[in-house]
Amino acid sequence: CRTCCPYCDFVKQQIDGGVPARFIEALCIEIEAFEGPEEVDSIFFGGGTPSLLAPADLKRVLGAVSARFQCTAPEVSLEANPDDVTDALVAAWRDAGVNRLSLGVQSFDDGALRYLGRRHDARAAQRACERVAADFDSWSMDLIFGAPPTSAWGDTLRRCVDLAPPHVAAYGLTYEATTPFGRRKDEAVSDEVSLALYKEAEVALAGYGHYEISNFALPGREAKHNLVYWRNEGYAGFGPGAYSFVGGVRARNHANVTAYCERPGEKGESLPLGETEVKLETLIQHLRLRTGLGKTAYLQRFGTAVETDFGLQLEALTRRGLLEDTGAAYAPTAEGFYLNNEIGLALV
Repeated sequence: CRTCCPYCDFVKQQIDGGVPARFIEALCIEIEAFEGPEEVDSIFFGGGTPSLLAPADLKRVLGAVSARFQCTAPEVSLEANPDDVTDALVAAWRDAGVNRLSLGVQSFDDGALRYLGRRHDARAAQRACERVAADFDSWSMDLIFGAPPTSAWGDTLRRCVDLAPPHVAAYGLTYEATTPFGRRKDEAVSDEVSLALYKEAEVALAGYGHYEISNFALPGREAKHNLVYWRNEGYAGFGPGAYSFVGGVRARNHANVTAYCERPGEKGESLPLGETEVKLETLIQHLRLRTGLGKTAYLQRFGTAVETDFGLQLEALTRRGLLEDTGAAYAPTAEGFYLNNEIGLALV
């Protein structure tokens, strides 16, 4: 990243110039050496700041993916900061094969953006959205609620709707202990205020399908890649600190960038998951989705009925009004979205 946002607890490293060649080399080595499934439905370049990649390096990484995997019309997403978006880069991303952009707008209020430590201002965010919308049918806007002034959240939502992104993600601001914001956690809004801001987003984005707790999409514009995580399916992660879930094993790469570049793909941790753990995580993840967990899908995947494995807990959550049994699926209610952590805790 050019600058590190004070609220971000992702694996990151600040750099002044371009992404180092040794990093690109290590990434390609790891991809080429991957042992596992062949077919890929989606590719996602996630943060740090993927829009710092030189177009030639982006092409090289995608070339390594294409050489190692069978990619039949995959969704190829790239996260980008608004201040990186130019006509030339947008054209280069399209030329490289990117077909979906995710813009880290966060807010259309300059005061909130300064608080969040963002480099762009509201005007730059507006220009970036308009430029991306002109070239990409599929793109997403990331927003953060809970940053002061909270009174500006409504205007941010209105400007978001005016720009008509096919997909919107709205996340509550967190003050993680490992970040500079961890020392400022007394500035966090109350749970009640946070919920009110969340409900404000639900109202403003009523024209979208609220398909996951924090995600809204027009029909057919759901994030295919993220749905893999929410359905607890297999994925391969490449890069420092990247997680993979392949063959029932969850593994994480070394988070230190230097260690990663010296030994690309070496795992810092690896945990084989038992069947009960996979079942539990599958249920918890699906219950982040508006459609919930289909009973037939669970039976086909695990060979047992979900009621056999979790009947008492599901019944209790249904009585509490956090879940509904539609007959074909267990799905979160509106209250189940607001108190989703309660669902996970009850199941664990």
